[in-house]
Amino acid sequence: MRIRIEIEDGGLKSSYEFESQNMDKEALREKIIGFLSASSIFEGKEERAAIAHIPDYSSGGTLMNRLEKFIKYEFSNTWFNSQELRERYETIADDIKLSTVSTYLSRMNRDGLLERRGNRNNRQYRLIEPVEQEMLPNHNYQRQNGYEKRRAEGR
Repeated sequence: MRIRIEIEDGGLKSSYEFESQNMDKEALREKIIGFLSASSIFEGKEERAAIAHIPDYSSGGTLMNRLEKFIKYEFSNTWFNSQELRERYETIADDIKLSTVSTYLSRMNRDGLLERRGNRNNRQYRLIEPVEQEMLPNHNYQRQNGYEKRRAEGR
């Protein structure tokens, strides 16, 4: 199946072609709807003004920091997998390898930013809701990552 979309907006012409051989119609439909939503085709002036306030994820800070900000903005209260994150990130910012996304998601889970569910083939992540400071017990200890712990133990 091949679908071609041509868009003309204020003198700007663009065309997009979607081709699928092994994808079912429902999955292809979802991909096209996701693309059209991300490209802001159906939005009015109010939505376009809101989009102007979207942070720039393609520059500034480390890639892990940019992904963290992106997750907080795009996936604030929903489960997602590494492929979904990669696809949405690439529509807004730079290309990124799936293995890089998976590595950073694993690290964010280890650091307590994301929770994880599912097995290796169906793994999903979700942003952990921030806990109010008043609700936390007053402990006076510093969190260490695995490398710092091994170094402190002399290994």
